[in-house]
Amino acid sequence: MGKDVARADGVPDVLKNMATDNKLDPLVLGIGGDQTQHLIYRLQNGELLPAFADEDNAVFVILIGTNNLGSGMLPDPTAKGVRAVAEYILDHTKGHLAVMDLLPRGDGKVKLPRLCPPRCRPDGDPFKSFIPAITKVNSRIDHMVPELQKEYGRRIGHFDCGGKFLAADDRNEVDINLMPDLLHPNKDGHKLLAQCMMQYINGIAT
Repeated sequence: MGKDVARADGVPDVLKNMATDNKLDPLVLGIGGDQTQHLIYRLQNGELLPAFADEDNAVFVILIGTNNLGSGMLPDPTAKGVRAVAEYILDHTKGHLAVMDLLPRGDGKVKLPRLCPPRCRPDGDPFKSFIPAITKVNSRIDHMVPELQKEYGRRIGHFDCGGKFLAADDRNEVDINLMPDLLHPNKDGHKLLAQCMMQYINGIAT
C-alpha cells in the first residue's frame, strides 16, 4: 500500500554497490521520520544485534537529529539527544562510532511557519531557514566528540559531508540536484554520502 517515493529511486543500489565494492556487511537501521529518542528506543529493544555489537572491527555511523529540529525541537535538546545515542552505542558495543554532522536542509520556508508558534523569532514571525539551527547542532557535535574521546578514546570520531549539499551559487541553500525535495538526498546525493563515509572509514582503518 502507499505510493512510490521518487526520492528513493536508485538509493538502495548505492548502498549495495558500496557494500560490494568495499566488502562491507552493513546493517541499516534508518527509518523515515526517525528522531533521537526513537533510535535509542529501538537500540534498547532488539535492533542492536549482538553479532554487530560484539564485533571489535564494526563501525557504527549515525546521522540523526534533523527530524528533531523538523518537529520543533530546539538545537540544544537535539544535540543532547545525539549525545545520548552516541553514549548508548559506545556503552553497548565494542566497535568504532562515527558521528556525522547533520546535513543542510532547505525546506524551512514550507516547514517553519507551521512550527510558529511556539518556535518563532523574537519579533513573533517564523524562522526562515533551518540552516542556523543545524549549524548550532553541528557545533555542539564538534565539541561533544572530543569530550567523549577523553572517556572512549579513538572509539569515537566525527565527520562532515554537509558542504557537498550546498548550492554553488548560494552556500545558504541546498543543491536541488542532490536534494530535490530540499531535505532528502537522491541517488546522486547518496553517492556523495557513500564516498564521504568511505573516506572516513578508510581513514580510521589506516
